[in-house]
Amino acid sequence: MFHKILVAIDGSEASAKTLDVAAGLAVANEALLIVAHALDEGQMPIRQSSDPLLLSRTDVKRVWKAEGEAVLAEARAKLDRPGLRIETVLLESDNERADDQIAHAVTANGVDLVVIGSHGRRGFQRLVLGSVAERVARKVDCSVFVVRAPG
Repeated sequence: MFHKILVAIDGSEASAKTLDVAAGLAVANEALLIVAHALDEGQMPIRQSSDPLLLSRTDVKRVWKAEGEAVLAEARAKLDRPGLRIETVLLESDNERADDQIAHAVTANGVDLVVIGSHGRRGFQRLVLGSVAERVARKVDCSVFVVRAPG
């Protein structure tokens, strides 16, 4: 039924569960699993000091990119199982939020199912479904499977 499944992860415990669900769906459907991590620069702190001990925006970006690559490497290692085809992609943009980046990746890759967690790293956004999950669901033309966060 599904040929390409994109799972959005952020390295949180909730996204580990989302990754497991997506992997199961990919194996059951003999689908390619695209594991995506988006760098949301809108959440990046703005340097407002001339203090040389503070990191510059470029340095922060480099650290975030390295962390994103580590999240994807960990996911790839965890998904080393028979019958599972995977690709990883680090999404980044200077002017797009994570949900926009994910929506563009869905279109660019011909994805027919998105698997995303109901809540991610940002605890203050736990009041509703999860702002990224909700916005992705509104922007894509394919089915979206939302995995409820534990607890």
